[in-house]
Amino acid sequence: MTHKGRKIRTLIGTCLAAALPGLALASPPSNAAVGQIDAILNFCAKAVPRLEKSAQTYRVLLTHDASAGVRSTAAYRRGYDQVNDALAKGNQALEIAACTTGLTEPKPRDDGHGRR
Repeated sequence: MTHKGRKIRTLIGTCLAAALPGLALASPPSNAAVGQIDAILNFCAKAVPRLEKSAQTYRVLLTHDASAGVRSTAAYRRGYDQVNDALAKGNQALEIAACTTGLTEPKPRDDGHGRR
């Protein structure tokens, strides 16, 4: 296993919850980034079917500024395959937990002062 492969699995397995919301604020994603996003969201929707709607919402939010035809590029395919392979070889329990945390909308918190 290469250092790069471990780094990808660690990033995906433990930081998905933090990474997805942060990507929403970034500039338009590169073709490779769209592939990586799609791989993560497809994995999450397949692993936890109840998250499919949230995954689609994130997909639109994160990739709506991408260039037309992005999903037919070689860079997209490389990004998708890289992350898909890392997810397939990773710790499924940690990855599913990250999906659940990252794609489940937080419930409003009532702290007794009327703020949510």
